[in-house]
Amino acid sequence: MVIPDSYRGREQALIKHTLLRQYLERLFMIIGQSEEDICYVDCFAGPWQNGGANLQDTSIAISLDIMEKCRRSLAGLSRNVRFRALFVERNRESYDRLRTFLQRPNWPDIERHAVHGEFYDLRQTILEWCGTSCFTFFFVDPTGWKDGVEIPTLRPLLERGNSEFLITFMSDFILRFHAQGAFEAQMEQIFGQIPDTSGMFPEERERYLTQLYLDHLKGCQSHDRGRPRAAYVKVLYPHRDRTMYNLVYLTRHPLGIVVFMTESEKIDGVQKTIRARAKQNRRIGKTGQGELFDAASMEYNTDRSVDLTEVKEYWLDQLSLTPRRFGIEELASMLEETGWFISEFQRAFGELQLEKRVTNLDARRMRPIHVVHFDSNAHSGEYLARIGSDEQSDVD
Repeated sequence: MVIPDSYRGREQALIKHTLLRQYLERLFMIIGQSEEDICYVDCFAGPWQNGGANLQDTSIAISLDIMEKCRRSLAGLSRNVRFRALFVERNRESYDRLRTFLQRPNWPDIERHAVHGEFYDLRQTILEWCGTSCFTFFFVDPTGWKDGVEIPTLRPLLERGNSEFLITFMSDFILRFHAQGAFEAQMEQIFGQIPDTSGMFPEERERYLTQLYLDHLKGCQSHDRGRPRAAYVKVLYPHRDRTMYNLVYLTRHPLGIVVFMTESEKIDGVQKTIRARAKQNRRIGKTGQGELFDAASMEYNTDRSVDLTEVKEYWLDQLSLTPRRFGIEELASMLEETGWFISEFQRAFGELQLEKRVTNLDARRMRPIHVVHFDSNAHSGEYLARIGSDEQSDVD
């Protein structure tokens, strides 16, 4: 994978934009089967320093391209879906570039608008533009946290029904400043309390703070179309083994969590390739010498480490001797609770089957990869159970 020149030095943006591109396409194609109007709102649009003359490597161009592609695909399925896009930008120079860019004829059937001003001050304007009923996807991608990701700032949008969110949560900044007294007021707005992470290891602290933020977000969302759900994916610094930010996703539909985590797993592989290449480019830049092997072909450690034994024990806790269905609803809850990928659940269940500790009553034979079909039977899934006596279950 070649890193475009426009992403050099900001490789993390390439990871974010890849996820945005892949997830939006799947989301809009699913939503377009039932909704007639789809709105997309970029709350901090830019463009900043990125992109070429035509800004092709920005979230602006990516979202418009995806909307146009999905509109055409849905039309081919006899679905006439109206797409609208709103881009908010506070910087006057960036706003002028944005307006000029949106006048291009590349997306003739996508309604597109730009608004100049602070996101915080324009929240009511945004909600009026969206209307009360159509599906709206909010992309909240500020460069910091002030007047951006705090709950009081997002609350008017969170309380709106039929909405989903992708939020850039600046984990590294939060980790550095959350325990400083000067930032207590901001931390309380973000977390709903002043978090106490004393005695925690760095990874434990990051997980705790991210989950605290997710719980606070969900507590403010409307329940009109199902209970709020949330998941996140890490984006690491290109050259350091440290989280730069987490991309937080909010939905009310279990399938949304499953699709998001499916795309996040793909992004995990992309991220490892991008980071390996970024590190190699930096080494070459320092030494002035090329390297014999391409970064993509080199062995490197994965950025994530999940103990499959832990996943197996989790499965055993979920199962009982009485068979019950595990479908999209159950899978979404498992993904949301653990942050593990679907393939990790599949591998763990497969190993448990080989050990004759669990069974899939709907599988006529052993399956090598997709051990459990969570989406079968109209998303209600398959009957799974533990194997053994009550005494063995108690021992386990």
